[in-house]
Amino acid sequence: MSVSHNRFTDVIRYTSKELREVLSKVPPEKIADIEEIRIRANKPVIIQNYREDWFVDGRGCLTKNEKNAFVPGVDDIIKTLEIMSMNSIYVFQDDIRNGFITLPGGHRVGIAGKTVIENGKVINMKNISSLNIRISREVKGCSLKIIKYILGKRNEPLNTLIISPPQCGKTTMLRDITRNLSNGIKEMGFSGVKVGLIDERSEIAACYNGIPQFDVGIRTDVLDSCPKSIGMIMMVRSMSPQVIVTDEIGNQGDRDSIVSILNAGVKIIASAHGFNISELKSRHEILSLIENRLLDRYVVLSNVNGPGTIEEIIDGSNMEIIYKRNRM
Repeated sequence: MSVSHNRFTDVIRYTSKELREVLSKVPPEKIADIEEIRIRANKPVIIQNYREDWFVDGRGCLTKNEKNAFVPGVDDIIKTLEIMSMNSIYVFQDDIRNGFITLPGGHRVGIAGKTVIENGKVINMKNISSLNIRISREVKGCSLKIIKYILGKRNEPLNTLIISPPQCGKTTMLRDITRNLSNGIKEMGFSGVKVGLIDERSEIAACYNGIPQFDVGIRTDVLDSCPKSIGMIMMVRSMSPQVIVTDEIGNQGDRDSIVSILNAGVKIIASAHGFNISELKSRHEILSLIENRLLDRYVVLSNVNGPGTIEEIIDGSNMEIIYKRNRM
């Protein structure tokens, strides 16, 4: 039985009895690379990988025919949430209003429904009608091809931005980079450094009750569910990291905090949504980082050969390509 099947089994035990009975019948060989289980009230259950999706019928068979698909009701959504929250939904209220909860093992469940707004902020979510269970997995070693490009001549980490569209492996890559920078890489003569991980969406370390569910390294301190712009400054002041890692920078506040930590002599490893450097130049907060040569490396990912495919690596000092995927 594969690790992927074990993780699939771990996830479905948090679903309602009816859903669990259906999903448990899916053949193990069909779920080796499944990434998401989409559960919508009164709509067919859909499971998908990075290439395509399928409906699931009552016998656990994958099908493209929605007429044969198993359709959960509102009760299935409610019962699933109750199981996920151990019958204490109010304990998870802060997570729910942010649109997700994290399960043991680091699996993340996206939530959609009717939001309750107060003073322009979401304070609650009710009438929940959709759940997106994202099956998490570690891919240890996936960053080794990148590491040699993001370490300098004296084996010091270089300021790096990982660029990727959704579902192309940037968070998995960041996680493995964090682990390698923290633990060190003996084969490269690189000793570990202190890493401060700002995990705003609880995706990189995937903390559950404060404990990382993934291996992010022995020298890593985690600020979980903390806004990046605040967390980066907090981490520098409180934990004296040599490197800060964070995911999905995207506004002026993030940019200003990055400038502040770089001025403090701390390195940054971050990611951003995008298909390439040209697209990022249309975003002012990232364009200023590029124009001021504040970043040393840009790593562009795709899923052409599966999530985590390295398309190109660019030297930030002169914007020259130092690695490009062979498209032959």
